[in-house]
Amino acid sequence: MFNSPVKVYLLSCALLISLPIDAAPETAPTDKLAIVNGKVITQQDYDDYSQRIKKAHAHSANPKIVLDELIQHELLQQDALKKKLDKHPEFTNRIKEMRSRLLVAMAMHDYLLQNPLNEADLKQEYDRQVGQIEVPNEYQVRHILVKTVAEAETLITELSNGKAFGELAKAKSIDPLSAKEEGKLGWMTDSQVEPEFSKALATLKKGQYTSKPVETKYGWHIIQLDDIRTVALPAFESVKDQLQSALQGQQMQAYVDSLKEQVGILSNLMTFGLSHYLHL
Repeated sequence: MFNSPVKVYLLSCALLISLPIDAAPETAPTDKLAIVNGKVITQQDYDDYSQRIKKAHAHSANPKIVLDELIQHELLQQDALKKKLDKHPEFTNRIKEMRSRLLVAMAMHDYLLQNPLNEADLKQEYDRQVGQIEVPNEYQVRHILVKTVAEAETLITELSNGKAFGELAKAKSIDPLSAKEEGKLGWMTDSQVEPEFSKALATLKKGQYTSKPVETKYGWHIIQLDDIRTVALPAFESVKDQLQSALQGQQMQAYVDSLKEQVGILSNLMTFGLSHYLHL
């Protein structure tokens, strides 16, 4: 009944007396902006509604549009009350549901206000998580990719005779993108490449290339390690908001657990579930 969106237009100017928004340079919260069938829309109503629009859409709305919407809302509300829709079972059920959700939200909000997190709490959690991370290495890699092991062995011989890796990659590699860059693949972790490629990479020191061809599903590779570095972890400031959200989630779980301990909870869910399936 209440699910269909309705686009409402102002039908009768006789229903309201609209007052100019910019009648004075400053307005008090109680100043009247419109009167709809005797119901006053104040500056405070306007300000509150404007703030909700700004939060929802991240920008301010046109003042005239805001006031028109407030008037339309009041017209609809008055018409609904006139039709006694506030007595409709669906309405009363929705109100109960909204009240329940709002109370839950308010309880959580109040708990977090009473138990605020500080910078030290967040930094401690950051250090704890960083301490548990096994920081991977990043490798700056080149490769030459060919179709056969024989081609790869020939290229390794040329490299050992002093041929430049980049020149051979440009001339011989069948990987068109890296060939244009003298075989450069950029920075990568071992998890980003094939297992065989990663295994060979782990045996190299900076400046070395594989002395034997490495086979993957793409073909045969000669791999050169140009550089190695530790992956940079995100700075504390860049993840502070995520840390706060995570810790607040833990706070809320602890809050609910403490409430459970204070009262007796009788649940027939398991019994209901078993009996339900037994009668299927």
